[in-house]
Amino acid sequence: MNLKETLKELNLLKQQYQALEKEHEMTLHLLFEANEKLNELLKEKENVVEKYTIERIKKFIPQTEVMKPVIINEVEVLVKEKRVRKEKSKNFENFDFERHVSETRYEKPDMDACPSCGHDLTIASEKIRYVVESIPATLKVTKIIKQSCKCSVCNPKDNQIYYPLSSSLFPGSIMTHSFASFIAYHKYELGIPFEHLSRHIKETLDIEVSKQNLALYMARVANILKPIYHQMKDDLLHNQVSVIHADETTLSISKRPESDKDRKKSYVYVYTSSYYDRQIAIYDFHESRAIDRTAAWLSDYQGTIVCDDFKGYTKLKKDNPNIKLQRCFAHVRRRFADIVKTLPEENLSLSYAKKILDVIGKLFYLESIYKHEKLTAQNLLIRRNKEHPLILKELEDLLFNHVYKPESALDGAVKYAKNIWSDLSTYLTSGYIEISNNIAERAVKPFVINRKVFMTSGSYDGARYTTLLFSIIRTARINDLNVSKYLEYVLDNIQTKDIKDLLPYAASLDQSLRNT
Repeated sequence: MNLKETLKELNLLKQQYQALEKEHEMTLHLLFEANEKLNELLKEKENVVEKYTIERIKKFIPQTEVMKPVIINEVEVLVKEKRVRKEKSKNFENFDFERHVSETRYEKPDMDACPSCGHDLTIASEKIRYVVESIPATLKVTKIIKQSCKCSVCNPKDNQIYYPLSSSLFPGSIMTHSFASFIAYHKYELGIPFEHLSRHIKETLDIEVSKQNLALYMARVANILKPIYHQMKDDLLHNQVSVIHADETTLSISKRPESDKDRKKSYVYVYTSSYYDRQIAIYDFHESRAIDRTAAWLSDYQGTIVCDDFKGYTKLKKDNPNIKLQRCFAHVRRRFADIVKTLPEENLSLSYAKKILDVIGKLFYLESIYKHEKLTAQNLLIRRNKEHPLILKELEDLLFNHVYKPESALDGAVKYAKNIWSDLSTYLTSGYIEISNNIAERAVKPFVINRKVFMTSGSYDGARYTTLLFSIIRTARINDLNVSKYLEYVLDNIQTKDIKDLLPYAASLDQSLRNT
Protein backbone atom coordinates (compact mmCIF):
# COMPACT_ATOMS: atom_id res chain seq x y z
CA MET A 1 0.00 0.00 0.00
CA ASN A 2 1.49 3.38 -1.04
CA LEU A 3 1.37 6.61 0.98
CA LYS A 4 -1.67 7.96 -0.86
CA GLU A 5 -3.71 4.85 -0.15
CA THR A 6 -2.58 4.83 3.49
CA LEU A 7 -3.69 8.44 3.97
CA LYS A 8 -7.00 7.65 2.33
CA GLU A 9 -7.47 4.68 4.67
CA LEU A 10 -6.61 6.81 7.70
CA ASN A 11 -9.07 9.48 6.61
CA LEU A 12 -11.80 6.85 6.21
CA LEU A 13 -11.09 5.46 9.68
CA LYS A 14 -11.20 8.97 11.10
CA GLN A 15 -14.62 9.58 9.53
CA GLN A 16 -15.90 6.27 10.90
CA TYR A 17 -14.58 7.14 14.36
CA GLN A 18 -16.27 10.56 14.27
CA ALA A 19 -19.54 8.94 13.20
CA LEU A 20 -19.33 6.42 16.04
CA GLU A 21 -18.47 9.18 18.52
CA LYS A 22 -21.48 11.20 17.36
CA GLU A 23 -23.69 8.12 17.65
CA HIS A 24 -22.36 7.50 21.17
CA GLU A 25 -23.11 11.11 22.15
CA MET A 26 -26.67 10.76 20.89
CA THR A 27 -27.10 7.47 22.76
CA LEU A 28 -25.95 9.08 26.01
CA HIS A 29 -28.31 11.99 25.42
CA LEU A 30 -31.24 9.63 24.92
CA LEU A 31 -30.19 7.86 28.13
CA PHE A 32 -30.12 11.21 29.92
CA GLU A 33 -33.62 12.07 28.71
CA ALA A 34 -34.96 8.64 29.67
CA ASN A 35 -33.43 8.75 33.16
CA GLU A 36 -34.56 12.32 33.74
CA LYS A 37 -38.10 11.47 32.67
CA LEU A 38 -38.10 8.29 34.79
CA ASN A 39 -36.94 10.24 37.84
CA GLU A 40 -39.61 12.88 37.31
CA LEU A 41 -42.24 10.17 37.05
CA LEU A 42 -40.85 8.49 40.17
CA LYS A 43 -41.02 11.82 41.98
CA GLU A 44 -44.70 12.20 41.06
CA LYS A 45 -45.34 8.57 41.90
CA GLU A 46 -43.66 8.87 45.29
CA ASN A 47 -45.95 11.73 46.25
CA VAL A 48 -48.88 9.37 45.70
CA VAL A 49 -47.11 6.34 47.17
CA GLU A 50 -46.23 8.30 50.31
CA LYS A 51 -49.93 8.76 51.09
CA TYR A 52 -50.60 5.09 50.32
CA THR A 53 -47.65 4.05 52.47
CA ILE A 54 -48.96 6.02 55.44
CA GLU A 55 -52.29 4.24 55.13
CA ARG A 56 -50.53 0.89 54.77
CA ILE A 57 -48.37 1.47 57.82
CA LYS A 58 -51.45 2.19 59.91
CA LYS A 59 -52.39 -1.49 59.93
CA PHE A 60 -49.12 -2.26 61.69
CA ILE A 61 -49.85 0.18 64.49
CA PRO A 62 -52.97 -0.05 66.70
CA GLN A 63 -55.10 3.11 66.69
CA THR A 64 -54.68 3.45 70.45
CA GLU A 65 -50.89 3.37 70.28
CA VAL A 66 -48.76 6.47 70.07
CA MET A 67 -45.81 5.96 67.72
CA LYS A 68 -42.72 6.18 69.91
CA PRO A 69 -39.29 7.06 68.53
CA VAL A 70 -37.55 3.88 67.42
CA ILE A 71 -34.16 3.04 66.05
CA ILE A 72 -33.55 2.65 62.35
CA ASN A 73 -32.18 -0.84 62.68
CA GLU A 74 -32.25 -3.07 65.71
CA VAL A 75 -29.89 -5.54 64.01
CA GLU A 76 -26.64 -4.32 65.49
CA VAL A 77 -27.93 -4.27 69.06
CA LEU A 78 -29.73 -7.56 68.87
CA VAL A 79 -26.96 -9.43 67.07
CA LYS A 80 -24.52 -8.57 69.82
CA GLU A 81 -26.90 -9.14 72.72
CA LYS A 82 -26.26 -12.31 74.67
CA ARG A 83 -29.43 -14.17 73.95
CA VAL A 84 -30.86 -15.91 77.01
CA ARG A 85 -32.82 -19.05 76.20
CA LYS A 86 -34.21 -21.79 78.36
CA GLU A 87 -32.16 -24.96 78.38
CA LYS A 88 -32.90 -27.23 75.39
CA SER A 89 -35.65 -24.89 74.16
CA LYS A 90 -36.10 -24.24 70.44
CA ASN A 91 -37.56 -21.39 68.45
CA PHE A 92 -41.34 -21.77 67.92
CA GLU A 93 -41.44 -25.09 69.84
CA ASN A 94 -44.88 -24.24 71.25
CA PHE A 95 -46.35 -23.14 67.93
CA ASP A 96 -48.66 -25.50 66.05
CA PHE A 97 -47.32 -25.13 62.53
CA GLU A 98 -49.37 -28.05 61.23
CA ARG A 99 -52.59 -26.14 61.85
CA HIS A 100 -51.45 -23.31 59.59
CA VAL A 101 -50.00 -25.35 56.71
CA SER A 102 -51.46 -24.26 53.37
CA GLU A 103 -49.06 -26.20 51.15
CA THR A 104 -46.86 -29.28 51.45
CA ARG A 105 -43.77 -29.81 49.32
CA TYR A 106 -41.50 -32.84 49.09
CA GLU A 107 -37.78 -32.56 48.57
CA LYS A 108 -35.96 -35.59 47.17
CA PRO A 109 -32.40 -36.26 45.99
CA ASP A 110 -31.81 -35.04 42.45
CA MET A 111 -31.55 -38.53 40.94
CA ASP A 112 -33.98 -41.14 39.67
CA ALA A 113 -31.92 -44.32 40.17
CA CYS A 114 -29.08 -45.70 42.25
CA PRO A 115 -25.79 -44.49 40.74
CA SER A 116 -24.14 -47.79 41.74
CA CYS A 117 -26.50 -50.40 40.26
CA GLY A 118 -29.13 -48.40 38.37
CA HIS A 119 -32.15 -49.68 40.34
CA ASP A 120 -34.92 -47.45 41.69
CA LEU A 121 -34.41 -45.65 44.97
CA THR A 122 -36.79 -46.05 47.90
CA ILE A 123 -37.52 -43.69 50.78
CA ALA A 124 -35.05 -44.18 53.61
CA SER A 125 -36.25 -41.43 55.95
CA GLU A 126 -38.16 -38.19 56.11
CA LYS A 127 -37.37 -34.96 57.89
CA ILE A 128 -40.08 -32.35 58.24
CA ARG A 129 -39.59 -28.63 58.59
CA TYR A 130 -41.90 -25.65 58.25
CA VAL A 131 -41.16 -22.39 56.49
CA VAL A 132 -42.95 -19.06 56.18
CA GLU A 133 -43.38 -17.70 52.68
CA SER A 134 -44.64 -14.39 51.43
CA ILE A 135 -47.20 -14.19 48.68
CA PRO A 136 -48.74 -10.89 47.51
CA ALA A 137 -50.42 -9.13 50.43
CA THR A 138 -50.16 -12.05 52.86
CA LEU A 139 -48.01 -14.77 54.41
CA LYS A 140 -48.42 -18.55 54.43
CA VAL A 141 -46.88 -21.57 56.15
CA THR A 142 -45.46 -24.28 53.89
CA LYS A 143 -44.61 -27.76 55.10
CA ILE A 144 -41.36 -29.15 53.69
CA ILE A 145 -40.87 -32.92 53.82
CA LYS A 146 -37.26 -33.68 53.08
CA GLN A 147 -36.91 -37.28 51.94
CA SER A 148 -33.65 -39.20 51.91
CA CYS A 149 -33.48 -42.22 49.65
CA LYS A 150 -31.59 -45.52 49.37
CA CYS A 151 -31.33 -48.34 46.90
CA SER A 152 -33.35 -51.45 47.80
CA VAL A 153 -31.14 -53.76 45.71
CA CYS A 154 -27.60 -52.85 46.78
CA ASN A 155 -25.99 -54.69 49.70
CA PRO A 156 -27.47 -53.10 52.88
CA LYS A 157 -23.99 -52.85 54.39
CA ASP A 158 -22.81 -50.81 51.42
CA ASN A 159 -26.10 -49.04 50.88
CA GLN A 160 -25.60 -45.29 50.39
CA ILE A 161 -28.17 -42.83 51.72
CA TYR A 162 -28.88 -39.99 49.30
CA TYR A 163 -30.11 -36.64 50.60
CA PRO A 164 -31.78 -33.76 48.72
CA LEU A 165 -29.69 -30.66 48.23
CA SER A 166 -31.21 -27.43 49.52
CA SER A 167 -30.90 -24.17 47.60
CA SER A 168 -32.16 -22.14 50.54
CA LEU A 169 -29.90 -19.48 52.04
CA PHE A 170 -31.59 -20.13 55.39
CA PRO A 171 -31.46 -23.93 55.84
CA GLY A 172 -33.10 -25.27 58.95
CA SER A 173 -35.10 -22.11 59.73
CA ILE A 174 -38.58 -20.87 58.92
CA MET A 175 -37.04 -18.12 56.81
CA THR A 176 -37.47 -18.28 53.04
CA HIS A 177 -36.30 -15.97 50.29
CA SER A 178 -39.80 -14.52 49.86
CA PHE A 179 -40.23 -13.98 53.61
CA ALA A 180 -36.82 -12.27 53.81
CA SER A 181 -37.84 -9.99 50.94
CA PHE A 182 -41.11 -9.23 52.71
CA ILE A 183 -39.28 -8.20 55.89
CA ALA A 184 -36.63 -6.14 54.07
CA TYR A 185 -39.24 -4.30 52.00
CA HIS A 186 -41.43 -3.42 54.96
CA LYS A 187 -38.51 -2.49 57.19
CA TYR A 188 -36.27 -0.53 54.83
CA GLU A 189 -38.69 0.71 52.17
CA LEU A 190 -41.74 1.45 54.33
CA GLY A 191 -39.77 2.17 57.50
CA ILE A 192 -41.81 -0.14 59.75
CA PRO A 193 -39.95 -1.04 62.99
CA PHE A 194 -39.26 -4.70 63.70
CA GLU A 195 -41.45 -4.48 66.80
CA HIS A 196 -44.53 -3.56 64.76
CA LEU A 197 -43.64 -5.97 61.97
CA SER A 198 -43.34 -8.78 64.52
CA ARG A 199 -46.82 -7.96 65.80
CA HIS A 200 -48.22 -7.92 62.26
CA ILE A 201 -46.81 -11.40 61.60
CA LYS A 202 -48.33 -12.56 64.90
CA GLU A 203 -51.73 -11.23 63.85
CA THR A 204 -51.45 -12.80 60.38
CA LEU A 205 -50.17 -16.26 61.29
CA ASP A 206 -50.54 -16.36 65.06
CA ILE A 207 -46.81 -17.07 65.26
CA GLU A 208 -44.26 -15.30 67.41
CA VAL A 209 -41.36 -14.15 65.25
CA SER A 210 -39.56 -11.87 67.68
CA LYS A 211 -37.91 -8.62 66.69
CA GLN A 212 -34.62 -10.27 67.70
CA ASN A 213 -35.12 -12.98 65.07
CA LEU A 214 -36.22 -10.45 62.45
CA ALA A 215 -33.08 -8.45 63.16
CA LEU A 216 -30.87 -11.52 62.86
CA TYR A 217 -32.50 -12.47 59.56
CA MET A 218 -31.85 -9.01 58.12
CA ALA A 219 -28.24 -9.10 59.31
CA ARG A 220 -27.90 -12.37 57.41
CA VAL A 221 -29.52 -10.89 54.30
CA ALA A 222 -27.18 -7.87 54.43
CA ASN A 223 -24.16 -10.16 54.53
CA ILE A 224 -25.52 -12.24 51.64
CA LEU A 225 -26.08 -9.12 49.51
CA LYS A 226 -22.66 -7.57 50.14
CA PRO A 227 -21.33 -8.65 46.71
CA ILE A 228 -24.22 -6.74 45.06
CA TYR A 229 -23.42 -3.61 47.08
CA HIS A 230 -19.68 -3.74 46.38
CA GLN A 231 -20.27 -4.25 42.66
CA MET A 232 -22.61 -1.24 42.62
CA LYS A 233 -19.90 0.89 44.25
CA ASP A 234 -17.33 -0.33 41.75
CA ASP A 235 -19.64 0.42 38.81
CA LEU A 236 -20.30 3.91 40.13
CA LEU A 237 -16.59 4.48 40.63
CA HIS A 238 -15.94 3.55 36.98
CA ASN A 239 -19.02 5.16 35.42
CA GLN A 240 -18.73 5.96 31.73
CA VAL A 241 -19.06 9.77 31.93
CA SER A 242 -16.80 10.21 35.00
CA VAL A 243 -19.34 12.11 37.10
CA ILE A 244 -20.55 11.29 40.64
CA HIS A 245 -23.05 13.34 42.62
CA ALA A 246 -22.44 13.38 46.39
CA ASP A 247 -24.34 14.61 49.42
CA GLU A 248 -24.68 13.71 53.09
CA THR A 249 -27.13 13.80 55.98
CA THR A 250 -26.83 13.26 59.71
CA LEU A 251 -27.80 10.18 61.70
CA SER A 252 -27.84 9.83 65.47
CA ILE A 253 -26.57 6.60 67.01
CA SER A 254 -28.25 5.59 70.26
CA LYS A 255 -25.65 3.10 71.51
CA ARG A 256 -22.09 4.23 70.84
CA PRO A 257 -18.96 2.45 72.08
CA GLU A 258 -17.47 3.80 75.28
CA SER A 259 -14.53 5.26 73.34
CA ASP A 260 -16.94 7.31 71.23
CA LYS A 261 -19.67 8.08 73.77
CA ASP A 262 -19.42 11.86 73.39
CA ARG A 263 -20.12 11.88 69.66
CA LYS A 264 -23.50 13.49 68.97
CA LYS A 265 -23.88 12.93 65.24
CA SER A 266 -22.76 10.51 62.59
CA TYR A 267 -23.32 10.71 58.87
CA VAL A 268 -24.79 8.90 55.91
CA TYR A 269 -23.06 9.80 52.65
CA VAL A 270 -25.02 9.46 49.43
CA TYR A 271 -23.37 8.97 46.05
CA THR A 272 -25.33 8.77 42.81
CA SER A 273 -24.68 8.49 39.10
CA SER A 274 -25.65 11.20 36.62
CA TYR A 275 -28.60 10.78 34.28
CA TYR A 276 -26.13 9.99 31.50
CA ASP A 277 -25.33 6.67 33.10
CA ARG A 278 -26.76 3.58 34.78
CA GLN A 279 -28.85 4.68 37.75
CA ILE A 280 -27.03 3.84 40.99
CA ALA A 281 -27.53 5.20 44.52
CA ILE A 282 -25.00 4.34 47.22
CA TYR A 283 -25.69 5.06 50.90
CA ASP A 284 -22.57 4.79 53.01
CA PHE A 285 -22.53 5.19 56.82
CA HIS A 286 -19.55 6.57 58.74
CA GLU A 287 -19.37 7.60 62.35
CA SER A 288 -17.33 10.72 61.57
CA ARG A 289 -16.68 13.24 58.79
CA ALA A 290 -13.02 12.26 58.42
CA ILE A 291 -12.74 12.23 54.64
CA ASP A 292 -9.82 9.76 54.72
CA ARG A 293 -12.29 7.15 55.93
CA THR A 294 -15.62 8.33 54.58
CA ALA A 295 -14.43 8.57 50.98
CA ALA A 296 -11.56 6.07 50.99
CA TRP A 297 -13.24 4.24 48.10
CA LEU A 298 -12.89 7.44 46.01
CA SER A 299 -9.15 7.80 46.60
CA ASP A 300 -8.34 6.45 43.11
CA TYR A 301 -11.34 8.00 41.36
CA GLN A 302 -10.75 9.87 38.11
CA GLY A 303 -13.54 12.29 37.35
CA THR A 304 -15.78 15.01 38.71
CA ILE A 305 -17.67 15.01 42.01
CA VAL A 306 -20.70 17.31 42.10
CA CYS A 307 -21.15 18.34 45.74
CA ASP A 308 -21.86 21.08 48.27
CA ASP A 309 -19.25 23.10 50.19
CA PHE A 310 -18.13 20.25 52.49
CA LYS A 311 -14.41 20.87 53.02
CA GLY A 312 -13.68 17.16 53.09
CA TYR A 313 -14.01 17.09 49.31
CA THR A 314 -11.40 19.84 49.07
CA LYS A 315 -8.94 17.57 50.89
CA LEU A 316 -9.97 14.65 48.70
CA LYS A 317 -9.20 16.73 45.61
CA LYS A 318 -5.87 17.84 47.10
CA ASP A 319 -4.86 14.24 47.82
CA ASN A 320 -5.98 13.03 44.40
CA PRO A 321 -5.22 15.43 41.50
CA ASN A 322 -7.41 13.29 39.21
CA ILE A 323 -10.52 14.49 41.06
CA LYS A 324 -12.32 17.66 40.00
CA LEU A 325 -15.10 19.30 42.01
CA GLN A 326 -18.24 21.02 40.80
CA ARG A 327 -19.79 22.84 43.73
CA CYS A 328 -23.54 23.19 43.67
CA PHE A 329 -24.82 26.48 42.22
CA ALA A 330 -28.26 25.74 43.67
CA HIS A 331 -26.77 25.98 47.17
CA VAL A 332 -25.29 29.37 46.30
CA ARG A 333 -28.55 30.61 44.76
CA ARG A 334 -30.56 29.44 47.77
CA ARG A 335 -28.61 31.64 50.18
CA PHE A 336 -29.30 34.80 48.20
CA ALA A 337 -32.91 33.75 47.55
CA ASP A 338 -33.50 33.41 51.31
CA ILE A 339 -32.29 37.01 51.78
CA VAL A 340 -34.44 38.37 48.96
CA LYS A 341 -37.54 36.71 50.45
CA THR A 342 -37.18 38.88 53.55
CA LEU A 343 -36.86 42.20 51.70
CA PRO A 344 -39.74 44.67 51.23
CA GLU A 345 -40.83 45.14 47.63
CA GLU A 346 -39.60 48.74 47.53
CA ASN A 347 -36.03 47.69 48.49
CA LEU A 348 -35.56 45.04 45.81
CA SER A 349 -34.28 47.36 43.07
CA LEU A 350 -31.37 48.51 45.27
CA SER A 351 -30.56 45.11 46.75
CA TYR A 352 -27.24 43.53 45.82
CA ALA A 353 -28.66 40.19 46.94
CA LYS A 354 -31.33 40.59 44.26
CA LYS A 355 -28.71 41.58 41.65
CA ILE A 356 -26.58 38.53 42.45
CA LEU A 357 -29.65 36.29 42.44
CA ASP A 358 -30.68 37.61 39.03
CA VAL A 359 -27.23 36.92 37.57
CA ILE A 360 -27.24 33.35 38.90
CA GLY A 361 -30.74 33.03 37.51
CA LYS A 362 -29.37 33.70 34.01
CA LEU A 363 -27.20 30.57 34.28
CA PHE A 364 -30.12 28.39 35.31
CA TYR A 365 -32.32 29.92 32.62
CA LEU A 366 -29.78 29.06 29.93
CA GLU A 367 -29.50 25.51 31.32
CA SER A 368 -33.26 25.12 31.01
CA ILE A 369 -33.08 26.35 27.41
CA TYR A 370 -30.41 23.77 26.60
CA LYS A 371 -32.54 20.97 28.01
CA HIS A 372 -35.56 22.23 26.09
CA GLU A 373 -33.49 22.16 22.91
CA LYS A 374 -32.35 18.62 23.80
CA LEU A 375 -28.68 19.33 23.22
CA THR A 376 -26.18 16.49 23.34
CA ALA A 377 -23.38 16.83 25.91
CA GLN A 378 -20.95 17.95 23.22
CA ASN A 379 -23.24 20.67 21.86
CA LEU A 380 -24.19 21.66 25.40
CA LEU A 381 -20.54 22.23 26.21
CA ILE A 382 -20.10 24.43 23.13
CA ARG A 383 -23.11 26.58 24.05
CA ARG A 384 -22.03 26.89 27.68
CA ASN A 385 -18.55 28.09 26.77
CA LYS A 386 -20.02 30.59 24.36
CA GLU A 387 -22.76 32.03 26.60
CA HIS A 388 -21.73 31.49 30.25
CA PRO A 389 -18.31 33.19 30.64
CA LEU A 390 -19.68 36.75 30.47
CA ILE A 391 -22.35 35.90 33.07
CA LEU A 392 -19.75 34.32 35.34
CA LYS A 393 -17.57 37.41 34.93
CA GLU A 394 -20.48 39.61 35.98
CA LEU A 395 -21.10 37.40 39.00
CA GLU A 396 -17.41 37.42 39.92
CA ASP A 397 -17.41 41.22 39.89
CA LEU A 398 -20.41 41.38 42.24
CA LEU A 399 -18.82 38.91 44.64
CA PHE A 400 -15.22 40.09 44.73
CA ASN A 401 -15.28 43.82 43.86
CA HIS A 402 -17.87 45.08 46.32
CA VAL A 403 -17.79 45.49 50.09
CA TYR A 404 -20.78 44.28 52.08
CA LYS A 405 -21.78 44.96 55.66
CA PRO A 406 -19.67 42.67 57.87
CA GLU A 407 -21.50 39.84 59.63
CA SER A 408 -24.66 40.53 57.63
CA ALA A 409 -26.64 37.76 55.93
CA LEU A 410 -25.53 39.12 52.56
CA ASP A 411 -21.89 39.12 53.67
CA GLY A 412 -22.26 35.50 54.76
CA ALA A 413 -23.82 34.47 51.43
CA VAL A 414 -21.07 36.27 49.50
CA LYS A 415 -18.31 34.62 51.56
CA TYR A 416 -19.91 31.23 50.94
CA ALA A 417 -19.79 31.78 47.17
CA LYS A 418 -16.25 33.22 47.24
CA ASN A 419 -14.90 30.27 49.24
CA ILE A 420 -15.98 27.77 46.57
CA TRP A 421 -15.62 30.04 43.54
CA SER A 422 -12.77 28.06 41.94
CA ASP A 423 -14.96 24.94 41.93
CA LEU A 424 -18.12 26.56 40.56
CA SER A 425 -17.16 26.58 36.88
CA THR A 426 -15.88 23.01 36.38
CA TYR A 427 -19.04 22.33 34.37
CA LEU A 428 -17.46 24.34 31.53
CA THR A 429 -15.09 21.40 30.94
CA SER A 430 -17.74 18.71 30.33
CA GLY A 431 -21.31 18.64 29.10
CA TYR A 432 -22.01 15.69 31.40
CA ILE A 433 -21.60 17.84 34.52
CA GLU A 434 -24.67 19.51 36.04
CA ILE A 435 -24.39 22.98 37.62
CA SER A 436 -26.46 21.85 40.60
CA ASN A 437 -26.51 18.82 42.87
CA ASN A 438 -30.25 18.23 42.74
CA ILE A 439 -29.77 14.59 41.74
CA ALA A 440 -27.98 13.71 44.99
CA GLU A 441 -30.30 15.90 47.08
CA ARG A 442 -33.25 13.98 45.69
CA ALA A 443 -31.52 10.70 46.59
CA VAL A 444 -31.04 11.90 50.19
CA LYS A 445 -34.74 12.69 50.63
CA PRO A 446 -36.06 9.07 50.93
CA PHE A 447 -33.53 8.33 53.65
CA VAL A 448 -34.43 11.53 55.50
CA ILE A 449 -38.14 10.64 55.30
CA ASN A 450 -37.47 7.19 56.78
CA ARG A 451 -35.21 8.75 59.41
CA LYS A 452 -38.21 10.75 60.64
CA VAL A 453 -39.81 7.42 61.48
CA PHE A 454 -36.86 5.55 62.95
CA MET A 455 -35.21 8.64 64.52
CA THR A 456 -31.84 7.01 65.37
CA SER A 457 -29.79 3.91 64.71
CA GLY A 458 -28.91 1.40 67.40
CA SER A 459 -25.19 1.29 66.69
CA TYR A 460 -22.54 1.74 64.04
CA ASP A 461 -22.79 -1.84 62.76
CA GLY A 462 -26.56 -1.58 62.40
CA ALA A 463 -26.31 1.67 60.48
CA ARG A 464 -23.94 -0.06 58.06
CA TYR A 465 -26.37 -2.95 57.58
CA THR A 466 -29.14 -0.46 56.98
CA THR A 467 -27.33 1.68 54.43
CA LEU A 468 -26.22 -1.42 52.52
CA LEU A 469 -29.78 -2.69 52.21
CA PHE A 470 -31.11 0.82 51.59
CA SER A 471 -28.61 1.23 48.71
CA ILE A 472 -29.83 -1.91 46.96
CA ILE A 473 -33.50 -1.19 47.58
CA ARG A 474 -33.26 2.45 46.49
CA THR A 475 -31.30 1.56 43.35
CA ALA A 476 -33.99 -0.98 42.54
CA ARG A 477 -36.62 1.75 42.95
CA ILE A 478 -34.91 4.27 40.66
CA ASN A 479 -34.57 1.53 38.06
CA ASP A 480 -38.35 1.00 38.31
CA LEU A 481 -38.15 -2.50 39.80
CA ASN A 482 -40.68 -4.09 42.10
CA VAL A 483 -38.57 -4.17 45.26
CA SER A 484 -40.03 -7.31 46.85
CA LYS A 485 -39.90 -9.32 43.63
CA TYR A 486 -36.38 -8.14 42.89
CA LEU A 487 -35.02 -9.03 46.34
CA GLU A 488 -36.59 -12.48 46.19
CA TYR A 489 -35.14 -13.00 42.70
CA VAL A 490 -31.66 -12.04 43.90
CA LEU A 491 -31.84 -14.38 46.89
CA ASP A 492 -33.09 -17.18 44.64
CA ASN A 493 -30.22 -16.76 42.20
CA ILE A 494 -27.23 -15.31 44.06
CA GLN A 495 -25.66 -18.76 44.48
CA THR A 496 -25.87 -19.64 40.78
CA LYS A 497 -25.86 -16.46 38.67
CA ASP A 498 -23.09 -13.97 38.03
CA ILE A 499 -23.36 -10.94 40.35
CA LYS A 500 -23.43 -8.59 37.35
CA ASP A 501 -26.63 -10.28 36.14
CA LEU A 502 -28.32 -9.58 39.50
CA LEU A 503 -27.63 -5.85 39.75
CA PRO A 504 -30.74 -3.62 39.88
CA TYR A 505 -29.75 -2.03 36.55
CA ALA A 506 -28.68 -5.24 34.79
CA ALA A 507 -30.13 -5.46 31.28
CA SER A 508 -30.55 -9.22 31.71
CA LEU A 509 -33.10 -8.92 34.54
CA ASP A 510 -36.46 -10.50 33.81
CA GLN A 511 -39.09 -7.98 32.70
CA SER A 512 -41.53 -9.43 35.24
CA LEU A 513 -39.46 -7.74 37.98
CA ARG A 514 -40.27 -4.29 36.62
CA ASN A 515 -43.19 -2.11 37.63
CA THR A 516 -43.89 -1.04 34.07
